Amino acid sequence: MSNINEQTLIEHLSEFRKRLIITIIFFITIFLISLVFCSDIYKMLTGAFKEKLTVLGPDDILGIYLTLAGISAFSITLPFASYQIWAFIRPALEEKEAKTVLSYVPATFILFITGLSFGFFFVTPALLNVLLSFGDNLFNIQLTANNYLTFVLHTSLPLGVIFELPVIVAFLTSLYILTPQYLIKNRRYGYFALLVLAVVVTPADFISDLTMTAPLILLYEASIIVCKYIYRKRRKD
Repeated sequence: MSNINEQTLIEHLSEFRKRLIITIIFFITIFLISLVFCSDIYKMLTGAFKEKLTVLGPDDILGIYLTLAGISAFSITLPFASYQIWAFIRPALEEKEAKTVLSYVPATFILFITGLSFGFFFVTPALLNVLLSFGDNLFNIQLTANNYLTFVLHTSLPLGVIFELPVIVAFLTSLYILTPQYLIKNRRYGYFALLVLAVVVTPADFISDLTMTAPLILLYEASIIVCKYIYRKRRKD
């Protein structure tokens, strides 16, 4: 019996290793392709500025290219990696459960892009205008390309990740790990955790923290609704 269990464990580890390597190769491939289009991505992100942003040296240019390629590769690899995870756990799921979990793969990508877009088109410009207004008549403000892109990443990328909360809740609910009663009972702790998360992932100022916390609370409430729907559906089935 122990030999059988050991063989099964080795098979699982081998399968996991294979899918991990495939995902890494996919990421590297997309990363290299993204490097070719970095100039177009940069122009899109800085299109709101009438003048070109400043760089302080060649290291900044290289850093910007690598950062943009990395974010692009991560975004495109996310659904691929989600599928690989699904394929890995597929043998342990029933047919209906497997189909349900598979439906989360496109949702993962859609919510991530939605979070990025929300951060870039709404949160970033609002925060930038507020923070820059604090320096009016006080400082000679000069934005560098590296400063601006770092600010964009701090206000957009965390939202892309955090917007995955409903998918995570749906996945855990479908596996009978989470219940809507648990989320409702621990709502205050959930809000506190999201507040701490907002403080950690945003620039260190009250306006940024407050702006980031509001959508997080709405996401928590949306996750409760998703959890209720899936929980009721599972009980009927």
